[in-house]
Amino acid sequence: MSSTELKTTFNTAAVLYEDIRPGYPEALIQDIVELSGINDHSRILEVGCGTGKATQSFAERGYEMVCLDIGVDLIAVARKKLKVYSNVSFVEQAFEAWKPEGKFDLVISATAFHWVDPKVRYLKAFEVLKSSGFLAVFSNQHVRKEEGFFAEVQCLYDRYYLPVTADRPTHATNFLGVEAFQDPMKRVYPWIQTYSSEQYIKLLGTYSGHIALPDKNKRLLFEGIANLIETKYDGRVTKHYEAVLDFREAK
Repeated sequence: MSSTELKTTFNTAAVLYEDIRPGYPEALIQDIVELSGINDHSRILEVGCGTGKATQSFAERGYEMVCLDIGVDLIAVARKKLKVYSNVSFVEQAFEAWKPEGKFDLVISATAFHWVDPKVRYLKAFEVLKSSGFLAVFSNQHVRKEEGFFAEVQCLYDRYYLPVTADRPTHATNFLGVEAFQDPMKRVYPWIQTYSSEQYIKLLGTYSGHIALPDKNKRLLFEGIANLIETKYDGRVTKHYEAVLDFREAK
């Protein structure tokens, strides 16, 4: 499955995505607000809003927001969740094809920017920003993957998991148009989350590579993982995250 096809898989798990995917540390959101200097009159564009995991933190602060996503079901969940915020509008369209109306003070993208065509992402972000506007790209990264459960579970992945695409770097360093921005400011926010075996399987069911697995492989992989958690890890898995922020000012 190509990267273009793979990015559409999230729409098939929209409700599950909203239910189990984590949000982002409040400290990260507050740093974006403070670093960008946005105010009550600022406009924010969100690229790849999904179900609004990051959207709500900005929406409740009152900023005018335009939120893009290609998933009709993802946007439906976001609209329902954020219906009380009249300052937020949603557009079902890819960033690459979208025609902006006016300029924005801040462009944000939470665990989505790497899905945008690398020939477009920075050039268009610069195009839609006001002079000296800001781009904030952030995501939750899994760290300490070589310890305990995560090391032991690898044998199940070796048996049942079929890689469907090459890794895509979330935080770009040398893409077309990146020179239109100042050198990035990077910040890291460590946090942890403990999941029951049921919750952890739900979480895996929101990852594109897992969604795209053949049904038999997915079933055997998930059954094996759940059994491992229950029998050797007391029914709980603690996952160490780092929320990583890549913050840039347009030149």
